[in-house]
Amino acid sequence: MRRILKYVYWIAGLACIGYYFLLGYAARFGLDMSWIWLAGGGILIVAGLTCRSERIPGWIRIAWRTLLCAGLALVVVLEGMVISGMNSVPPQGLDYVIVLGAKVNANGPSPALRRRLNATLAYLEDNPDTMVIASGGRGADEPMSEALCIQRELIAAGIEPERILLEDRSTTTAENMAFSLKWIDSPDASVGIVTNNYHVFRALALAKKAGISNVYGVAAEYTGHTLFHYMIREALCLVADGLMGNL
Repeated sequence: MRRILKYVYWIAGLACIGYYFLLGYAARFGLDMSWIWLAGGGILIVAGLTCRSERIPGWIRIAWRTLLCAGLALVVVLEGMVISGMNSVPPQGLDYVIVLGAKVNANGPSPALRRRLNATLAYLEDNPDTMVIASGGRGADEPMSEALCIQRELIAAGIEPERILLEDRSTTTAENMAFSLKWIDSPDASVGIVTNNYHVFRALALAKKAGISNVYGVAAEYTGHTLFHYMIREALCLVADGLMGNL
């Protein structure tokens, strides 16, 4: 049994490390939190190397396997939540949509932000009375604030400037919600949160915590080999936000 377990650890560990280098190749090793795959792979390989050692006390083996099983169970539960948000369909006629910012490159919106813009445009074109709040500050490596980029792109696509409100101070999703509240004129207003599909569940939870009660997800499609990474990252962020009291 231990021999089989050793190979299971090794295969899983090598798969994690291989995925880390795949992500690195695709994003020039600049993908947020991609290190979790390298760290996880290293831990699994070490577990495989030591699982047959007689020097390790039995209680440590039991504790490790219990922790591993509990962690896997937690990830399954959290991923169920993430997936539920990915399938969000907003109602028509929302009073506002908040577009969450994402990386702005020197040549314009990043692919993630472009997907959010596409989802926003589709909703605004079908709902001409909906106001939009462009939310996102400026990172050290960005040519402008994410909110300003969103505003410019929407205007260029034909959205009237008077429909767009600017929130350009936020640096986290929690701040996106808190700072956007000043533009919402009623506590009963219906609000959509536009973000990439894997991020919807946590964004909605943060919005409710901030005091936006009548809130819905507007999921921007996100596909590709990085999607799995972002889904796992969201599970970890849910735990972190929970521990920090953001949810």
